[in-house]
Amino acid sequence: MPGLTTREATRIEEGLHLEETLIAKFGTCASQVTDPECRRILMDIQALHQRHYDILRQQVDAALGLGATTTAAGVGQTAGIGPAPGGQVSGVGISSTASMGR
Repeated sequence: MPGLTTREATRIEEGLHLEETLIAKFGTCASQVTDPECRRILMDIQALHQRHYDILRQQVDAALGLGATTTAAGVGQTAGIGPAPGGQVSGVGISSTASMGR
């Protein structure tokens, strides 16, 4: 991956996966609560993690020389990357050489 070491790419990939998990968890919680204020807070937290994901994704795209597009909601996306139904992001991955060491 041009511009990033394998270790850096691995760490960014780990961050993407962690943020993806948090986006899904807070989205699920928000959909299950009945209190409107609690739902709003959970959705705000989910949006914060979506922004974190977008920042990491932009770093990967910049390192790969890819341009990000923006949706009407302002979420940075590339082809195959972005929110899936239920608020989860999909298409996470940097390269096959930057695999997680687990």
